[in-house]
Amino acid sequence: MDIISALLLLVSASLASVRNVLMKSFAPFLFRRREFFLIQAAVFGVGSAALFVVNLFSFSGLSALTVLLGLTYGVLLMCAQWFYTIALSNGKTGICATIYSFGFLLPTLSGAVFWQEKITFWGFLGILIAVPVMLISGINKKKGRGRVSNSYFLPLLIALICSGSLGVVQKIQQGSEYKAQANSFILVAFVFCFTVSLLVSLLLKRGSTKIRGKNLTSASLVGVFFASCNLINTYLAGKLASAVFFPALNIGGILFSLLLGFIIYREKITKKDVLVLLLAEASIILVNL
Repeated sequence: MDIISALLLLVSASLASVRNVLMKSFAPFLFRRREFFLIQAAVFGVGSAALFVVNLFSFSGLSALTVLLGLTYGVLLMCAQWFYTIALSNGKTGICATIYSFGFLLPTLSGAVFWQEKITFWGFLGILIAVPVMLISGINKKKGRGRVSNSYFLPLLIALICSGSLGVVQKIQQGSEYKAQANSFILVAFVFCFTVSLLVSLLLKRGSTKIRGKNLTSASLVGVFFASCNLINTYLAGKLASAVFFPALNIGGILFSLLLGFIIYREKITKKDVLVLLLAEASIILVNL
């Protein structure tokens, strides 16, 4: 791995982790209230502006296929962002980042089914390990052993599925004759997410918590970081081998998120959390062997 790719990988993992921490500050804004979707509109709006600037210097056209795939990507991106925000509002930053990172299993499995990509014995073992990791993370001791708390786990599972599906759409876009339009592809998705979030906010009632300047600042930073991660990861996915890229990005993001959650929100690390983290890292490494 060259020094530039290594630095970009570190930057991407760091930005994704800071994004997780900043999104946790959106907890006071309840789903089904105007403020929640206004914050989401701010995230995607600022992200769209950042991507527009990038496209000014790297525009390679905008085909009908790019628009179609961009809209599909936008639906998945929007749902992943909405439900991940809900999950972070109720769950620990490190654990949410851990389960969310398993989204990469979907493009891995789809590659084997649709693109005849081989999955090794170790890969199957890693996928099997991912199942108990998600089950263990969903156990809530306060509600009784074995019972799953939907307060963060259910929306996190939805976010995971949507996030993983993003990788499938990216694979389709990068396999098309218009792969050079990747920046425009992502911009279409962000603009779509901004528009829908804004329209939904206008249809809902106001909540009891008002949006303040610090919330908009956080949303703006999340938007820039989110857009940057999409661009960097698209570049690195084509630059680095999957066996290097996915483990480094996911494990780096998990550890940074765990550390920031502990430092900023004083989230306690339990034995169950340690078990989930260790199993998750083993799963990610095995899948990419």
